Amino acid sequence: MQRPSGGRNARGLATARRIGRAAVGLAVQRGLDGLTVDEVCEEAGVSQRTFFHHYATKEDALLGLDLPVLDEHAVRRYLSDPDVPALAGAVGLVRFPVDLLDDPSTTGAQLRLIATSPVLFQRQGERLLPLLHEVRSLVLLKLRAMSEADGTATDEAELERQADLVTALGAALVQRIGTSVVDAPDAAPEDPERLLATLRPIWSRLV
Repeated sequence: MQRPSGGRNARGLATARRIGRAAVGLAVQRGLDGLTVDEVCEEAGVSQRTFFHHYATKEDALLGLDLPVLDEHAVRRYLSDPDVPALAGAVGLVRFPVDLLDDPSTTGAQLRLIATSPVLFQRQGERLLPLLHEVRSLVLLKLRAMSEADGTATDEAELERQADLVTALGAALVQRIGTSVVDAPDAAPEDPERLLATLRPIWSRLV
């Protein structure tokens, strides 16, 4: 399990991220299976003690410290503004750490490693699960408020199913937006509503 990042000072964060970049670079060159902690330490210029201070395993180093988080301002608007769409608004609840966007080459390589490694893919999914649960809870609150505002008596079990689907679709859109940032670092991130607009002409045939 990855060690918590809370309480790290700027120097510690810089060291942890240097280790992560070294791990990703070596994994791209040599493959994940052949990568050792000793090689990562040598590449990053740190001791094993320093490595294990920041990461429990080489897989944790490859995944790095930074994860998407909830944007509290977006959360407040999502729940209070009836004009914010349930799905597009849910995508806007998630904010990518600046460090992920400032190093697009490493982030791109990291995403490709995660996508092609079952071990990394599973671990990353486990790390993102708490955030996904938070988003689902907010989506459920939004759908419940929409149902009450419309005067429709939507069954709670049905609202739960709707929240599951909206969250799953939102997660897929977030992944697409993240990929677009990596593929075109000089361009603005894709807009969720614009992405969804591409589906509107065929939406009736999808459902």
